[in-house]
Amino acid sequence: SSGINAEYGDSVVLGEESTYLEQASEITGGTYLRVTDHSTLVQYLLSVFLMGIEFRKTFNIPPPNKVDFRAACQCHGTMLDTGFVCSVCMTVYCSLRALCQSCNAHFKLRTAVKKGKKVTGKRKLENGKT
Repeated sequence: SSGINAEYGDSVVLGEESTYLEQASEITGGTYLRVTDHSTLVQYLLSVFLMGIEFRKTFNIPPPNKVDFRAACQCHGTMLDTGFVCSVCMTVYCSLRALCQSCNAHFKLRTAVKKGKKVTGKRKLENGKT
């Protein structure tokens, strides 16, 4: 035995899909289940979640969905392939922001980024050299 106490994160969702709980269950090796018919909730709890994790492989439980591990945008909740991350609290945004809405960290944005101008090529230095 390795002496590691394994914790499994099982999730039962009664409302809308929860990508956060789905990701947490997948990462911890637990089971994620979304119950659409509330009258079957007790049956699912007793048949799927009451038994130990080692016995779940032998029973016919609902197969896991393919989990999307992309980050969700804080402002819209949409899944992002590429985003902007607050360096203080690690909140993900879909667009560049001067103020983090989660931790109120202020960021100084370069003028070219603020105005949406593309900066390419050589720049002139203050002394006139390029």
